[in-house]
Amino acid sequence: MMNQGECPKCGKRLLHVRIETIVGQNNGNDDVRCLSYSCIHCNAVLQVQIDPRAKPRRRAVGVGVERAV
Repeated sequence: MMNQGECPKCGKRLLHVRIETIVGQNNGNDDVRCLSYSCIHCNAVLQVQIDPRAKPRRRAVGVGVERAV
């Protein structure tokens, strides 16, 4: 039998969750790609984490110069 949790807000069983890509901030300086997990019944946010599959983004530092973030 599979483990099934329940939503802490609405109390319904969580057989599926909604996963969305969001942008978080690292100490207010850099944007970080994150994943948000929420209840499909009441849209309560259950967890947010840094996206482990996110690739470093290129940012322009100066004219013609780029660096990986």
